[in-house]
Amino acid sequence: MARGTRTVEKYQVTAAFDGSAADVLRAAGFSRTFVTELRKEEGLIRLIKKNGGSKIIYAVDRVEKGDTLALTLPISPVAYPPAEVPPTFAYEDDDIAVVIKPQGVAAVPLRSHFKDSLAGMLACVWGEFVYRPVGRLDKDTSGLMIVAKNAFSASRMHAIQLEGGIDKTYTALTEGVLPESGEIDAPIALSADGIHREVSENGKPAKTLFRRLAVKDGMSVAQFTLLTGRTHQIRVHSAYIGHPLAGDELYNAGSGFKRLMLHCSSLSFPHPTTGTRLTVTSPFDPFSAV
Repeated sequence: MARGTRTVEKYQVTAAFDGSAADVLRAAGFSRTFVTELRKEEGLIRLIKKNGGSKIIYAVDRVEKGDTLALTLPISPVAYPPAEVPPTFAYEDDDIAVVIKPQGVAAVPLRSHFKDSLAGMLACVWGEFVYRPVGRLDKDTSGLMIVAKNAFSASRMHAIQLEGGIDKTYTALTEGVLPESGEIDAPIALSADGIHREVSENGKPAKTLFRRLAVKDGMSVAQFTLLTGRTHQIRVHSAYIGHPLAGDELYNAGSGFKRLMLHCSSLSFPHPTTGTRLTVTSPFDPFSAV
């Protein structure tokens, strides 16, 4: 398939109530952004009446309970330069994949990391495809990332994410002996240098739970759970309480470790199609990763 070739993804949604096509699609789990995209091109929504007959309609048009909306969504797969190493999947089906992103690999293709990105790793297996990551990890953080495999799954997963329906747990190695458990409630703002983040009363609310798992050589293996999703949240919060992460060159320079000791080790979320809650894990032993 040539780069940029438009193919289609097709979906059918049966209306559960009378209303506009947009209302029906939103109720079925499509995001507001997704439904807005349907308004930009004619012919993407076909109404199939419950008593027979069909016609092209717009998102604002009325439908009745029992009618079917058939969606045809043009897509343009991209030929990402394949990376040298294929990805490791922790879970995969027709709708989503949960990939274990290695440390040092960019979550999204950037000009400086176009080939050595997670998209490039997936290209080794999927060829040309549309890259639809759900959330992302810092380049230096390893662990689990969700990638949607079609437009509906991407729309639904982003909505679930905004609703706080994706639970993430990280495993990390910190300097010093952490308390057995605790909560860090400290707002985070962008620093004046435009790179670092810092705890600031002018920042956005940020809450992190932690639980110490083990202590070795004056360092702690800990489990962190995010109650909010600020950039560098675990890194900033752990440094704020005096236990910065090992290998964190931004917030703990000169720690002597070759990599950031932070790994997304568990994801729990409802499946975008079935609604069944999935829990996917990726064990991480910081001491074996040194």
